[in-house]
Amino acid sequence: MKRLATMLVVFAALALTVSASLAGPPLPGNYKSMDLVGGTIPVGRYTEGWDVGGGAPHGNNTTQNCGSWDGAALGTVWRYTCGTVSGPAILLFSTVNAQGNGNRTYACPFTGGQLWLSGAGPWANGDPDYPGVFDSYVEYETVQYSNWVPISAVTNVQAAAHFNNYPTLCMGFSIGNGSRVGTTDLGGVKPADYPAMIDPTCAPTFTLGAWWDFTSLTITLTPDCATPTKASSWGALKAMYR
Repeated sequence: MKRLATMLVVFAALALTVSASLAGPPLPGNYKSMDLVGGTIPVGRYTEGWDVGGGAPHGNNTTQNCGSWDGAALGTVWRYTCGTVSGPAILLFSTVNAQGNGNRTYACPFTGGQLWLSGAGPWANGDPDYPGVFDSYVEYETVQYSNWVPISAVTNVQAAAHFNNYPTLCMGFSIGNGSRVGTTDLGGVKPADYPAMIDPTCAPTFTLGAWWDFTSLTITLTPDCATPTKASSWGALKAMYR
């Protein structure tokens, strides 16, 4: 009987611990980056690391690593990491001529990846943080070529995710403007204040890749997953690149 009482006390303590750590799901709403009107969250910085033989737009185990950037620190408000390219990039549109000059727009699907929101963000509702996983992630990347060399790139992201502890609460994640800052393909060296270039196991072993600035960010939290985030239509994509 004494042992049973001790076990009940332990279980009660564990229950209190779980209850205390899961105070409530993040508050629903649309949270925009501070470069947009009414924005409350920082913009982001991002890397894509790849194995030997990879490169623009994607290939050979390309793996993402992104976090908020407040001008001094990375990943203190939001971050996502470890999504890996799931197949060849899909060519959507091309103006590249016979001399190798022009633009190409690709859809680049990724699979896997974890997300994290700080419990101190504008969605705060009592938990210390809100970890989760991505359900879908597609990056639309436009690469500019000069004599077949990919000299610059811009990107847009559409993604959907859910939270580990609140699986019926959905997150829509979109980035309206991504601008490539540099790439090892063109001899660049990643600055220290960009996220590490990681491999598909999330280890920072890759030395080849590209680094980006992300702006016009929106995180949308909805109380149920009945209506998943929709990818942009082809018409909308064409309008973005006109």
